[in-house]
Amino acid sequence: MYVAALDLGTTGCRTFIFNLKGDIITSDYQEWNSFFPSPSHVEQDADLWWSSIKITITNAIKKSGVDRSDITSVSVTNQRETIVPVDKAGNPLHNALVWQDRRTTNQVEFIKKKIGIDKIYETTGLTIDPYFSATKILWFKDKKPDIYSKAHKFLLVSDFIMYKLTGQYVTDHSNASRTMLFDINKLKFSETIASELEVDLDKMPDALESGVNIGKITTNETDFDKNTLVVTGAGDQQSAALGVGVIKPGDIKCTTGTGSFILAYLEKPKFDPQKRVLCSCHAIPGTWVQEASIFTSGAALKWFRDEVGYKECVKAEEGQDPYVIIDAEAEKSPIGSNGLLLLPHLVGAGAPYWNPYAKGVLFGLSLGHERKDLYRAVLEGVAYDVKRNINVFRELGIVPSELRLTGGGSRSNLWNQIYSDVLNVTCVRNVIEEATSLGAAILAASGAGLFPDIAEAAENLCNIERKWQPNKETNDFYEKIYRISSELYKTINDKELYKSFGELFEDKN
Repeated sequence: MYVAALDLGTTGCRTFIFNLKGDIITSDYQEWNSFFPSPSHVEQDADLWWSSIKITITNAIKKSGVDRSDITSVSVTNQRETIVPVDKAGNPLHNALVWQDRRTTNQVEFIKKKIGIDKIYETTGLTIDPYFSATKILWFKDKKPDIYSKAHKFLLVSDFIMYKLTGQYVTDHSNASRTMLFDINKLKFSETIASELEVDLDKMPDALESGVNIGKITTNETDFDKNTLVVTGAGDQQSAALGVGVIKPGDIKCTTGTGSFILAYLEKPKFDPQKRVLCSCHAIPGTWVQEASIFTSGAALKWFRDEVGYKECVKAEEGQDPYVIIDAEAEKSPIGSNGLLLLPHLVGAGAPYWNPYAKGVLFGLSLGHERKDLYRAVLEGVAYDVKRNINVFRELGIVPSELRLTGGGSRSNLWNQIYSDVLNVTCVRNVIEEATSLGAAILAASGAGLFPDIAEAAENLCNIERKWQPNKETNDFYEKIYRISSELYKTINDKELYKSFGELFEDKN
């Protein structure tokens, strides 16, 4: 028996086929582009999600040599918060607004005044930020009222794919808890918040637990057997947490992909009095996660690769992985990047600041700096932001004995060591890097009755491949840079320089 996991990320999608030991039999990947109507606006074509995932399904089944009738079930994991309006036939009415999109600052201010930060946080576990789906739905209501009126449903990425597979409009608690419309205490959409925002909850899909069998595939458009069961999945970060074994108190992980996402296991909702970190539903029903989101980590490295790393891109055309080359270059730069410091807020700052006006800042740049210093500054700058959030977790009583690293960034041994040295914590990487898809596969198997217990399955399938131990002397030096990094952000923000500088360009966008 086999199970399939459909992983729809920010930059592309993958289909994985797993056996019940958690081994990847095969996978296939398709990349897609985002559209940028202005520098802070990010959109994607939902139809492209579907056409791309169909290609990967076909290719993965073909490469695997597995009889498609032996694939018992499939589940979907996805980039969260991204929202697309669809008509009654499930056709997109507009490009999807991606989680990175920052156009909804006016809607953010409206929600703050109309409902207030406290009520939103205490109900949804979220802060009020353009990141979350409710602000995007309000943007359609305010700026595209005809589309809002015609919209039968507003769907997250996995919701859209689940509809295509089954004809049903469903979401799961982990994804719903990232919309800013979901009551994480009562585990249902909040009629109170929806009423105050004048958002019609009938336009939202039904919210179910993760790991629920909703029936067989009904479409003829994929190469799956139509007896394959479709099981509710989870948001990519909760799925990744499941896939690295975040299943009990004290377990904590950091996934570095487009952004970096730090999640810790909770047995009940936990709220930060200062609202710096968030609380969401876990992929394990009846549990929650404390979460911190850093918007641009891998995306910042990709920007430097594309805009600065000409030599690395040329070598990549010759068949070498540009990130391997970048990693080797960064390792040539000394600890502290030769006095170069990056604030990696290229699409605003997430936790713990939640500042949509923040921008990337490269501090200390001199004529003597080289590309290697720029690359290392990205790795270190992200690590400082991770440290800020881990410190908040500590204040809330969550003390990591080790940090489980996942995502594409975890392939970098250098970055993993930097994390360990900056945080002064042992960092570990699991045997299976694709934790997000493994989490979805666990849910697919559980929903089909192949695993009786989701958490137990994760514990058995998550094995450590390597550990990185912190160096005290290095940590002492990083601590000094970390304090300067924090002071740099505070100085710029306190003087409202981010906001006033951005306002100069609003009319031009």
